Amino acid sequence: MTNNTETLARFAANLEYDAIPKDVLDRTKRQILDIIGVALAGSTQPVGRLVANFVQRTGGTPECTVWGTQLRSSPPQAAFANGVFSHALDYDDMWLPGAHPTGVTFPATLAVAEVLGASGRELLVAQVAAYEIMGKLHSCAGKRGGWHPTPVFGTFGAAAAAGKLLNLEPLSLQMALGIAASEASGISLHSGTMTKPFHAGHGARNGVVAAMLAADGFSANPNVFDGAFFEAFYGGRAADWQITALLGAPYHISTPGIGIKMYPSGYYLHLTFEAALELVQHHNITPENVSSIEIGVPRRGHFDRPTIHRGLEGKFSHQYHVALAVLDRKVTIESFHDERALAQDMQDFLKKMTVRVDPSIPRNPDIVYYAVTIRLRDGREVTAAQPLPKSHWRYPLPRSEWVGKFRANAGRVLNERNVEQIIELVDKLEELSDVRALTEALIPRG
Repeated sequence: MTNNTETLARFAANLEYDAIPKDVLDRTKRQILDIIGVALAGSTQPVGRLVANFVQRTGGTPECTVWGTQLRSSPPQAAFANGVFSHALDYDDMWLPGAHPTGVTFPATLAVAEVLGASGRELLVAQVAAYEIMGKLHSCAGKRGGWHPTPVFGTFGAAAAAGKLLNLEPLSLQMALGIAASEASGISLHSGTMTKPFHAGHGARNGVVAAMLAADGFSANPNVFDGAFFEAFYGGRAADWQITALLGAPYHISTPGIGIKMYPSGYYLHLTFEAALELVQHHNITPENVSSIEIGVPRRGHFDRPTIHRGLEGKFSHQYHVALAVLDRKVTIESFHDERALAQDMQDFLKKMTVRVDPSIPRNPDIVYYAVTIRLRDGREVTAAQPLPKSHWRYPLPRSEWVGKFRANAGRVLNERNVEQIIELVDKLEELSDVRALTEALIPRG
């Protein structure tokens, strides 16, 4: 009888380009373009520079591009650096259950594809396999108990993509997934620190290592998803049908879908920011008009951060996002630099806010909202909520906005010619005979 792990491995090993729906391929290309831009911008951040220095210092066969730099390293090290870059700004995509799929998987996919000189079609198929394995496994998990799902499940997606590119037979892919089960890790309390983006790089690197070891005959338990993994990580066994019955039917990237983040911070804070911004714009509210602000939430959580000591913490604070809406009317990469977070007007304004639990607000992440109520000095009180922000996986984001986001991010590192070249290459990725044409475009030119 075929077990769960074997079914997953066979799905990835046997997946073919012609069997993948066009909308899945188109969405995959969209996410690839987005993550490249996000990672390029992330490479300029302090955590990006630290990781680039680490990779340079620790060496590795110079086979793969470290995006946005002149560095080259081994597939695992390049995947690590590019994964950290991808999550450095918390600007990478989001889906259900809550995780960041592309930033933890695509750096692994492209690193292995680059060293092999794979075609664009092969790259796309491997990335679709990564999404499907990561998404379906995560959907089976229960309450996460403090685990950060991006590296936990992203490690398996990265291993599946790398194994697919290495043409692993199903049994070898089972071994890769087994190895990955002992690499998967990451705890969620690191939000607001450099270790959160480390998680994405860690998962990407571990997936590559697992696949490369399996390709050389390294052994593992071939049945990790038949009880052991979910029992160890989540305290219970997932129903077999949940793991395998819906593979490719529908693809996870299509249903429930995947969203492009339009602000460089935790997704759920985008709901708070857009609700507050709606009030500010509609009522022309200025900071001086505000007496106090109340934020209604369905339950207490780590997004209730009234005190901000460094910019990174602001990425995960309801209060900070409301303050940005009122004080700046925008959220940018610079919004989370220490200079902005520690400025006196920001620190003073944060004191105006309270968070209140409202049990009438749905907890379902697909429809959750946060009610922002602003009390004005003239006695008025105005309230708004936004359950479908621009970053939502169901939001019909027009091409102009996500391509515009890419241009702004990539333009921080690359010249305009390179930026436009990458857009064209990704748009026609299925026609590319060798993905090294794409990785070559990720190197800054004078």
